[in-house]
This record gives sequence, structure tokens and C-alpha cells, in this order.
Amino acid sequence: MGISRGLRIWRMGALVAIGWGLFTITLMHVISSHDPIHDTLSSYTTTDPGLLSASVLALAVGSLAVLGCLAAGGVPLPRTTRVLLSLWALGLATAAVFPASYPPRPDLASGEIHLYSCVVAFASLPAAALTLLEPLRGTAERAVVARWLRFGVAVLVVFGVSFLFARLDEAGLPVHTVTELLPAGATQRLMLVADVVLLLGLIRVAVRVDATRTAAELQPATARD
Repeated sequence: MGISRGLRIWRMGALVAIGWGLFTITLMHVISSHDPIHDTLSSYTTTDPGLLSASVLALAVGSLAVLGCLAAGGVPLPRTTRVLLSLWALGLATAAVFPASYPPRPDLASGEIHLYSCVVAFASLPAAALTLLEPLRGTAERAVVARWLRFGVAVLVVFGVSFLFARLDEAGLPVHTVTELLPAGATQRLMLVADVVLLLGLIRVAVRVDATRTAAELQPATARD
């Protein structure tokens, strides 16, 4: 499948950055003593802050490169899509710079910034994918975006519910059974997988749109020959 040089460069940058982010976050899980089922990723700031920040920042850089892929591939990008993808990357970067607040050195201001940055990021990526459905109407690429968007939204809702009940459990409310059935750590990691898959799906859309455009440009030249 022939694609333009610009798209190849952006795709390489996106895959390298996302791959590095996944590698560092996997390494963090291997060497850390945290419970990946119940502990959220933010809690790793108490034991592995360097790896956590590196993985999240790499994912933010890779996400901006995905935006570059979409633009280079000729995917119709409404301004809203560009803004939302940028907010997703900015939210990740801000969450990496301002860690969550945990003992023994709690920082409430940093914790609040971290929390709301995560909220912005988690909401912005599926919203960005949603804004692509109308420009891609009538194309096979729309089905790719819609498929992974449905998965991402479903997982986001599950994580939101599990996180809410985890907070209620911490406040002393009798909801421990729910937190055991829907552990926030596990659902957050599933959401991370869904987000990465959605980003890879957007790269695939960019490649397919670019390849279709390139083939269409070559057809008249072939006909003249």
C-alpha cells in the first residue's frame, strides 16, 4: 500500500512514541510492588515517578504525531477534532508534570491539577473520534473509527463508575462489594488499552485515506500512458 512520504514520517514518529510509552509502563508494572488490579496508575508516583512520567509524556507526544498522521494523510479534520486531540495530549502531559497527591508527601494543589487533567484527557480522545464520524460518512474508514470508539466509550463509562465507587469506598460508604467487582486499577488499565487501540485505529484511517488518494491520483496518469 503506497503512502506519501510525509505520512510515513508521522506514522513512524507516532508508533515509536506510543511504543516507548507502552514499554516504559510495562516495565513499571514489572518492577513495582503495586497491585495492578486495585491501584490506579497515578499511585505509581510514590514509587516509580520517573517511569510513570516518561510513559505518559511519550503517549502525549505519540498522540500529537497521530494528529500529524491524520493531517498528512488527507483525512478531513474539523477544527473541533484538532482541538480535542490537542486537549487529549495536553491533558496527558499536564498529568505527567503534576503528579497525584499521596502520602507521605501530599501536594493537594498538584493532586487537583492531576485529577482534572486526567478528566480532560479521558473525555477528549473519544470526543475527537466522535467528531470524525460525520466527515468520514460514506467511507469504509468511518466503520474503523466507529468500532473502536464504541469500545473506548464503553470502557470509559465502566472506569468512571469504578473510580466513583472507589472514592465512595474511601469515604466510608458501604460500597466495597462494588469496588471488588469493578476494581478501579483494572478498569483504568483496560481504558488505557482502549485509548491506545483507538489511536492506532486513527493511524490506520490516515493510511487508508492517503493510499486511496494516491491511487486516485495515479489512475489518470496511467490512463494517459
